[in-house]
Amino acid sequence: MKPFLRAANRARLAPVGWVSEPAGTWAGRQVEVVFDPRRHQIVMVRNEPGDTTRPALAGEGFRRLAVDGQQEMWVRDHAAGTAHQAPGRVVPIEAQPQAVQIQGRGL
Repeated sequence: MKPFLRAANRARLAPVGWVSEPAGTWAGRQVEVVFDPRRHQIVMVRNEPGDTTRPALAGEGFRRLAVDGQQEMWVRDHAAGTAHQAPGRVVPIEAQPQAVQIQGRGL
């Protein structure tokens, strides 16, 4: 099962072991992203990522899952063997072996 976006005003049920986190406004409505934190990493890009960010994310094993105008949601699935770290382990970006420096503008 893939992570997904849903309206924030829906029931809070999710598959066992999955969580829901607020994801802001998507297609004009408040949404949350539902995912398995032991398996998935989610990146929300709030503005046009440009020609360097997309290849950098793809090179780190992320794939684009959803697009809304200039916003994009990218996911990396640990179970698919694309992760550089063990699932469930939190590692600071500066401690990852091939960290990618991505800059963007805030909201």
